[in-house]
Amino acid sequence: MGKFEEVYAINVNDKTEKKGNLTYLSWAFAWAEFKKIYPDAAYKVNEFDGTFCSGNEKMGYMVQTQVTADERTYEMWLPVMDMRNNTLLQPKMTEINKAIMRCLTKNLAMFGLGLYIYAGEDLPEIAKDFEPITERELKETWGVQDALKAIKWYEKQLGVPFGEWGADECDAVRSVLEKQKNKREKQN
Repeated sequence: MGKFEEVYAINVNDKTEKKGNLTYLSWAFAWAEFKKIYPDAAYKVNEFDGTFCSGNEKMGYMVQTQVTADERTYEMWLPVMDMRNNTLLQPKMTEINKAIMRCLTKNLAMFGLGLYIYAGEDLPEIAKDFEPITERELKETWGVQDALKAIKWYEKQLGVPFGEWGADECDAVRSVLEKQKNKREKQN
């Protein structure tokens, strides 16, 4: 197994946080895990005319990091964003700092660490078995008569649009639907 495969196989799911429909990996955990495999690794935050971001108040700002490990260097860019992932036109230093550390984490993914997160997956390929809920499943498996109405209700409860439901959202909905189905079957 090559180093990329070794790093890619690390399951970081227990160190992630969900914010809306996005998954974030802690930079501190990412760096610690990365250094176990690449003890001589180093990272750098690139500067632009003495500042840590590049851009303007019309388009927004970007930060850039680079990571070097085993004589290989990858660079990565990331916009400075607010909590809703909208580009900030006048970022404060704390927002720039957060963007830098998120950029570093994304940079480490180029070496394989947590790369599956950026592909929208919940688990590394070797453990992936997630199937999203479909309207057909709601009707045929769970006996939901008005699938669209049920979807709208669950979207409101979960705070996530139907098309963006991940494994956690689908598991929660299936759990409720299974209890409802079992209850209906007991009543009959």
